[in-house]
Amino acid sequence: MWENRKYRFYGNLVYYLVKFLEKTMKIEQIFPKEFDKNRNYVMAIWHNKVVMTLLGTGFLKRKVALASPTKDGELISVPLERYGTEMVRGSSDKNATKSLLKLIKKVKEGCTVGTPVDGPKGPRYVVKSGMLYIAQKSNIPLVPIGVAYEKKWIFEKAWDKFELPKPFSRAVVIFGEPYFIEKNADLLDEALLLKEKLDNLDRKAELQIKNKK
Repeated sequence: MWENRKYRFYGNLVYYLVKFLEKTMKIEQIFPKEFDKNRNYVMAIWHNKVVMTLLGTGFLKRKVALASPTKDGELISVPLERYGTEMVRGSSDKNATKSLLKLIKKVKEGCTVGTPVDGPKGPRYVVKSGMLYIAQKSNIPLVPIGVAYEKKWIFEKAWDKFELPKPFSRAVVIFGEPYFIEKNADLLDEALLLKEKLDNLDRKAELQIKNKK
């Protein structure tokens, strides 16, 4: 109980930090022409860019996210909730049936779901099948998201080498083209494809930052 209260306190500190970043940063969002801001999606992002799920998706009306039943999950759930995101507790592994079924239900009801695809504990940049499974079973398009920061701190000791943008700097968020996961698709193959898309979008975001310096 004390541990949960402690990490919820830290979570509130994260919330105020993110609000400060929101006020001081210039965030450029880039959308493909196929992207419809008025519909829902399954969104995919790397764990070390998770700050942008708060700063870069404010246009979404109904959001739901998965939080792991860990200290890290408690830490991130507080700011997400305060930004209007409904939380579902559980694992992003395909075998975590209960939490995935809850998310599928929420997506079918019109919510956008977004959870880091290599979380909650890695390995870094290895896509787990949870979000792919949700997109496949709900028949809702998947949108990969690429992120780059002009200036950032990197937490080298964290498993994901977490990236925190610095105040008064720029960030670029690129939303990829929405695409469907076919009902008979092999999710291992889809995981490799999604990794390629995420890596390409991150590279494009980095180029966008460099070209405007």
